Amino acid sequence: MQSSKLKRATGTTAAACIIFQFLSFPSGQAEISEPDNLLYGTIVIGTNPVTPARSDVVVEARRTPTGPAVATYRMGSNPGLGAFYALHIPVEASTPVANTNASLPGDTLYIVLCDASGVEGQATYTIPERGVVQRVNFGVAVVDSDGNGLPDAWEIAWFGKTGQNPNADPDHDGRSNLQEWITGTNPLDANEAFSVSIQQTAGQIQVAFVALRAEGAGYDGMTRRYSFQSSTNLASGLWSGVAGFTNVIGNNQPLTYQFPATSAERPVFYRGSVRLE
Repeated sequence: MQSSKLKRATGTTAAACIIFQFLSFPSGQAEISEPDNLLYGTIVIGTNPVTPARSDVVVEARRTPTGPAVATYRMGSNPGLGAFYALHIPVEASTPVANTNASLPGDTLYIVLCDASGVEGQATYTIPERGVVQRVNFGVAVVDSDGNGLPDAWEIAWFGKTGQNPNADPDHDGRSNLQEWITGTNPLDANEAFSVSIQQTAGQIQVAFVALRAEGAGYDGMTRRYSFQSSTNLASGLWSGVAGFTNVIGNNQPLTYQFPATSAERPVFYRGSVRLE
């Protein structure tokens, strides 16, 4: 497999996804359509993350730096993508190509970022094969320009501006903005919070919670890790990680563990912890 070549942008190859679609023709024959390649990512112009409201920002795939586009995405045109762009690049297996905008494996395209003032960035992308999904970010976000402990992108996504108080609790759920960012919950919705379910049935104690992936605005390049912890004395403030259930990477999966029931003479307390790195 030929690797992709990128310039002035960061890229991480993700798992390929191939969708088969059968097309009917008058002759009665069926043909499997060629899967597109998908480029996606976030955009930062200057020090400002680009949001869906920036409809003047366009990402294009071109054969030459100034040539016509063979694929285009305008920010905000798909509300479900939020602050991400997604560029579907037609790819076919061999010549002659049926789609004049299609490319072949091995072709190099220019990925051009434009706004109302002109070209803001450019990367090159060499097509390794059909059906590849790859992330290509434009620019590097300032993680925390105001030094308040909250990433700028996260503040803008939830509050529309930076400069939020990390200790504030706008939804009055008992959790600060900083805690909401760490746990990946909505700082404006008191019904959304990181919670641990603890139940005792049939001589067993079951502890469970959902381990969320670190994704979305303010989490680029970060990993969220979870641990089950136990303590025999809350007053001591000492908690121990449960073997096999510490530093588990969140991937939107439920985590459940069965502990033996404790005796009345020596109660054991349980909790879940989460951190970002």
